[in-house]
Amino acid sequence: MQLEQLQSKWSFLNSHKVFVACSGGVDSVVLLVALKSFCPDLEVLHVNYSLRGVESDTDEQFVRELCTALGVTFHVKKVDTPAILKASGGNLQEVARNIRYAFFQEQLSKHAESIVALGQHADDQVETFFQHLARKSGILGMSCMLENHERFVRPLLPFSKNEILAFAKENTIIWREDQSNHANKYTRNRIRNILLPHLSTEIPSLKDSVLTLVNAFQETQKHNSHAAEKVIAGFVENRLWVYADFDGLTEDIRLEVIRFFGGDYTVYASLVKIRDAQKGKWVVCGKYKIYKESIGFSFVISNKEIEFSLKTEYITTLPSVFTKEIIYLDSSKLVGDLKVRVWEQGDRIAPLGMKGSKLISDVLTEAKVFSSDRDTCLVVVDESSVLWCVGFKVSRKAIADTHCQNILKVQIVEK
Repeated sequence: MQLEQLQSKWSFLNSHKVFVACSGGVDSVVLLVALKSFCPDLEVLHVNYSLRGVESDTDEQFVRELCTALGVTFHVKKVDTPAILKASGGNLQEVARNIRYAFFQEQLSKHAESIVALGQHADDQVETFFQHLARKSGILGMSCMLENHERFVRPLLPFSKNEILAFAKENTIIWREDQSNHANKYTRNRIRNILLPHLSTEIPSLKDSVLTLVNAFQETQKHNSHAAEKVIAGFVENRLWVYADFDGLTEDIRLEVIRFFGGDYTVYASLVKIRDAQKGKWVVCGKYKIYKESIGFSFVISNKEIEFSLKTEYITTLPSVFTKEIIYLDSSKLVGDLKVRVWEQGDRIAPLGMKGSKLISDVLTEAKVFSSDRDTCLVVVDESSVLWCVGFKVSRKAIADTHCQNILKVQIVEK
């Protein structure tokens, strides 16, 4: 591992505020020392999980003193992880990861151009590969960790653990050993301490071969991401993913599209199921609902709640030109107060120019309104009937005519 190599590749970091995640172990301490040599605006983030009693506090103190010696600002988050696990259950590794990334994001949110540097290396990448392999991960999972992704960088990822240890010894760097790394009750530790040493003895080129595969998966994932971006750009404006386009894509690209909208493989599997179901079926995808339509899938923000109100005024004469946005009622024919609401099943209207009445659901069907858009279709009602299916049909029951002396102009406005 050569410091000059790091400086050349990661020189752009010297124009950013860089937060180094430092546990006190050799990897993160080497990263801190290396970046300090060419990053002028550098601070340290340390998480004390309170998992090892005095040892955890000693780690915190070690990193604090190291920062003082280097003239670096130190931030610590101390968490009672055992209490969190006792209260909520869950997997320790997952809980710890959520804690530290919440801490990282908290710091990133304070500085627009800031970046978090993480100390993972090539051996970590190999371990991650086998972890994801055991989970039957797809291309995204087998791509493992990226050197530069969003606001997180991993400058040591090309280097092996042995190279990092050699650098530390050559530069007389002191670090703390986390004894929990030797406890084989965790899957990653069993991969590191048992599986990989055995396989590497039988297959000396194993780690290099795995890293070659990871690079290939990353290139494939990059291609899938670019393909998905083109797909999304094609339908994001009209919110419709037509079946002809959906059917022509590989599963991996479809998955990337779903991930863009906040979903995962489970959402994708549900989407495939409703592909051949009746129109109107839907699945939740992040903050969206994806509806099955006759020609494709439509996307709607499911938590979008817009409130509307009525704007009314009395006028003396009808206009010469009418629009779908305004209606004119004979106020003498109204029963009680007017109000606007989302239509409900069973609502009926007596359309102008027709005999009898029609279900609002039939009005929307005839107008070919997407199932996804029906949730927000509005009606104006008095205490006896529906007077207006907004944008589609007007009732004949209280419509004003040229002989009307009490014309009420009615339109919908967003609150």
